[in-house]
Amino acid sequence: MTPESWPLALVWVPVAAFALVIVIGIVVRWIRAPRGIRSRLRHALGPLMSAGEKYQELHTGQRGLQDSIIESIQEQESQGSERGTGDA
Repeated sequence: MTPESWPLALVWVPVAAFALVIVIGIVVRWIRAPRGIRSRLRHALGPLMSAGEKYQELHTGQRGLQDSIIESIQEQESQGSERGTGDA
């Protein structure tokens, strides 16, 4: 390795190690997930998708899908109790 390539190696080695750790984590979560392709995908890639959604929330300033769904359900429940259609 030439002396000129040392700074490049100091950047790419940690990046490659971090990527390898993420891939290993996804594989382990895939193996430990319950049976079924959708369930395995959801369990294996869930943390990665959650991180992407959080990044998008912070980048755009808008609520994420999960927060929107929770708020929608809460609004529906409160409207149902105001109308008296809830289970009593």
